[in-house]
Amino acid sequence: MMLPLKRDHFVNIARRRALEANKLAAAQRESSEKQTNGLTHVDSEMLDDKLAVMQRESNKMQNGGPAHVNTEFSHCGKCDVNSDSKGGFFADQFENLANYRAHYECTGPEIWKQTKGNLHAFVAAAGTGGTIAGVSRYLKEKNRSIKCFLMDPPGSGLFNKVTRGVMYTKEEAEGKRLKNPFDTITEGIGINRVTKNFMMAELDGAYRGSDREAVEMSRFLLKNDGLFVGSSSAMNCVGAVRVAQDLGPGHTIVTILCDSGMRHLSKFFNEQYLADHGLTPTATGLEFLDK
Repeated sequence: MMLPLKRDHFVNIARRRALEANKLAAAQRESSEKQTNGLTHVDSEMLDDKLAVMQRESNKMQNGGPAHVNTEFSHCGKCDVNSDSKGGFFADQFENLANYRAHYECTGPEIWKQTKGNLHAFVAAAGTGGTIAGVSRYLKEKNRSIKCFLMDPPGSGLFNKVTRGVMYTKEEAEGKRLKNPFDTITEGIGINRVTKNFMMAELDGAYRGSDREAVEMSRFLLKNDGLFVGSSSAMNCVGAVRVAQDLGPGHTIVTILCDSGMRHLSKFFNEQYLADHGLTPTATGLEFLDK
């Protein structure tokens, strides 16, 4: 049974966790500025330990227990110039089809198993395109009658690509191009190119959402379901309601809750930011999605 929790409870927890993460990041930056023979060094084992402690303590906060995190720590001295390290690894998450395959091999089968195959539609937004591509292709292979839809945020051209075959959005019209066409409150979704991952998707249509719908949906979920979600998840749920409105009663519709509200405190859950952009939530239910 899910107990009703007040919005302030989740927001306060998220703010504390964000503050702790900011302190840790500041300590990392300070350390990285200390040069030794032109090389910098951060003790990765110690950093991993600190992150693990933060995770355990944040879990205590979520469960109502006392928590304290000490983010002050020292760094070791010199970097090993004889290290075999080859540097970083570029995952190329937009074009690397391992992204699509992970969702085809794991997320899709998980959805199929948990619904016992009794679902009628899947809807989600796309950033890299890996999730919607992998899930839609898997579900279509299991049952061609399952409908799969894209949910697109403002500034993204994927809606027109799916519905009209042309990658275009009004923000890119001649003479109207914005300095930042993705100047939307939603983050992590929407794009103006077709990635290799998105090319693998099998879609029946697309829906377009707005910033206001995403904000209102996030507050609805927090108040009614105790779910503290970020902008991508909120937009996905807007899409789920849209699909439900079109399909009618008696259908099972699946979407993805892919981000937590704790990563969206500076904009999406910032009352002043929302007020400055005319996005202060006012709905008491789902009336903001009335057709």
